[in-house]
Amino acid sequence: MENKSRRTADILALIGILACGICLCILVYRLQAKKEFLMQRIDASQKLNAETETEIENIKSDTAKLQEDIRIYADMEKTAAETRENYYKVCKQLEDAVIAHEADCKIAYLTFDDGPYLNTTGKYLDVLDQYGVLATFFQIGRPSEELDPLYRRVYETGHTVANHTYTHQIRNGIYRSVDAFISDVKRNREFIEDKLGYTTDILRFPGGSSSARNLKPAIIEELRKLGYGYVDWNSATGDGVQMMTPAEYRDNVLNKTGNRDILVVLMHDYSANTLTALPEIIEGLKNQGYIFLPLFYESSMINK
Repeated sequence: MENKSRRTADILALIGILACGICLCILVYRLQAKKEFLMQRIDASQKLNAETETEIENIKSDTAKLQEDIRIYADMEKTAAETRENYYKVCKQLEDAVIAHEADCKIAYLTFDDGPYLNTTGKYLDVLDQYGVLATFFQIGRPSEELDPLYRRVYETGHTVANHTYTHQIRNGIYRSVDAFISDVKRNREFIEDKLGYTTDILRFPGGSSSARNLKPAIIEELRKLGYGYVDWNSATGDGVQMMTPAEYRDNVLNKTGNRDILVVLMHDYSANTLTALPEIIEGLKNQGYIFLPLFYESSMINK
């Protein structure tokens, strides 16, 4: 028992250290605005018609400094990506230990579908930040300049960004054929790549994989070719089914864990009542011995 506790403590300590490294992602997020400002300054500086040689030299000097700041920003992005990769490796070690009952904790993967949403997603991120919890966001395609900062914030603060198809059109849409589904997945992958420079490798079927019915085997085969794994869930607030109170959403999670070693909790970041319940869900799962991780491709919960 002592060795088990020591191993768990060692892994958790390493995860904590790497989680601190994820803070680099947060710093990158905060520097995004600076990057955009600097790029604007560079463009303005290069276009400015200076009237004196002194002004020209000042502009050249300022532009060079701004370009160096941009280089530093790019280096930080690379460091953040490497930190994220190492973080996932240690998460896998812990997950393996939990499955083998060699750790004295359990794992909860909090997942949020269908976003981002202008009025609620940021508030969800605020709660997760407050508790130091990293989660997984299954995003769809929402082309809007107002939403762009939310796409970036989810990714650049360390959460896992995953594919939930572009349109999420279940009826007479993505499940018409294998080609229709895969086309929508590709469209969303490209949409997210364009915004974040990140290629998703985890997918959730809108409505769950059972929604694909007889198309499911062929779709999964095509997803494998694209490098995707998929995940359903074994716990849910129920906010995608019917309107309930925050207390009911909370209890749907906390009273139905079944003491599972690993939970994948389904929620939707459009729900104001789930948002209200989220702090109690986090605290309640902690009290049941769960720690919170973001999903990653090598997780045993991902079907490949």
